[in-house]
Amino acid sequence: MMQDFLIGSATSILVMLAHLAGTILIVFGIKSLRSKFRDMNILYVSVILVFVYGILMIVLFASTGIWAALYYNLNLVEDWGNAFYSALVNYTTLGFGDLVQASRTRIYGPMAAASGILMFSWAAAILVYVLQAHLPAMIQLTVHTPHNKRVDH
Repeated sequence: MMQDFLIGSATSILVMLAHLAGTILIVFGIKSLRSKFRDMNILYVSVILVFVYGILMIVLFASTGIWAALYYNLNLVEDWGNAFYSALVNYTTLGFGDLVQASRTRIYGPMAAASGILMFSWAAAILVYVLQAHLPAMIQLTVHTPHNKRVDH
């Protein structure tokens, strides 16, 4: 059991490193995209959000693939398709409605779920941060009253 815990912990660290790489890619990608636009406008914000969403989805599926590779390489499932399905169900914390995990895989399921909760939270935090950084400027662009004119009622 201790060996399974150590293997699961190492897998969780690999998943975290994948998210770190995705975060670094997002930072440099936003910086690069910013230089291609003269002004912050709705198109710029839309491109940024699509870019961030795309990178986050790739990293989340890659993370699932890391867990699937563990399941497959330890022969906990019959084939790669079942490995990815099992990892995806665990990583997203959906749980198995159609089958029961074998007892030899039970330690990895909760570890993948804990990893998934943390990494989905990480992805959500990045998306919220990007929205907070760009949405106020986009809202200001859509306001029709000049910023320096005060309207009293």
